[in-house]
Amino acid sequence: MKPIFSPSKILDSLILMGIVKEGSLHGYALASLIEEKFGWKPSQTAVYNSLKSMENDKLVTSEEKIEKGRVQKIYSITDKGRSVFDETHQHMREHMDKNFSQFFSFMQMVGDSEYSEVSDAYQQKVQSIMDDMKSIFKVTLFLLHKAPEDTQKIIESTLASLKKVAEKKGIKIPEEELCE
Repeated sequence: MKPIFSPSKILDSLILMGIVKEGSLHGYALASLIEEKFGWKPSQTAVYNSLKSMENDKLVTSEEKIEKGRVQKIYSITDKGRSVFDETHQHMREHMDKNFSQFFSFMQMVGDSEYSEVSDAYQQKVQSIMDDMKSIFKVTLFLLHKAPEDTQKIIESTLASLKKVAEKKGIKIPEEELCE
């Protein structure tokens, strides 16, 4: 299976994402941001090697500023860096959409094999719901980028509502099936 993008470029992508989201930052702040958002703190050496490589490739520029009495190198994204970031982001969305569609196709096949005795009308309803879930996934990805807090609230509310329906109908959903 081909990765979304080269593992050697994951750190570059996370750094560019950090600069796009937060603005110009120094290396330590970028490492801290990555740790905060993704639960992984890359080494300072890795961050600065990545920044140096991206600077050589004209994806970022640096400017020395005095912060807290020390000289800090502050990194900013270039137009070329923004273009690379946008292309990578689009590629990731397309890849995730493709995998999500494959996942739902697989789930539909499992459903078809498990419920082969179920009526065609029921199977059509399941297909309609699967199509709606694909749309919900796409809209959610877009909204998470534009309005993350509001989107998170809607996701939590929807999950709570679905759990209430299951409880009301006496359907036990194993906790390991839930992404909590």
